[in-house]
Amino acid sequence: MQAQFALWNSSKTSAPTVDKGAEDVTAKRTLLNAEPGVTYTIKEINTDDDEMNSFLFRLGCYEGEPITLISKKRKSCIVVIKDGRYNLDNLLSEAIIV
Repeated sequence: MQAQFALWNSSKTSAPTVDKGAEDVTAKRTLLNAEPGVTYTIKEINTDDDEMNSFLFRLGCYEGEPITLISKKRKSCIVVIKDGRYNLDNLLSEAIIV
């Protein structure tokens, strides 16, 4: 009986850790991890580079704005932002949290 309780108790304590890890991955999804053909809302622009931030802002890429991932290649992502289609390299794609 004690062995069954220990097995049940250990499975109960390990479940929240798995769920928490899954939430962390979902919370930090970038365009590189996103699925093509889906429209996302930009949650955050994760960069300290003012030039990159300014460039993305000029494209209309800022928090709360919808962004559609059209396709992913090895070194770039094609996205639609405000009816404009853009090819973003991996550095820019990593900075956009959806």
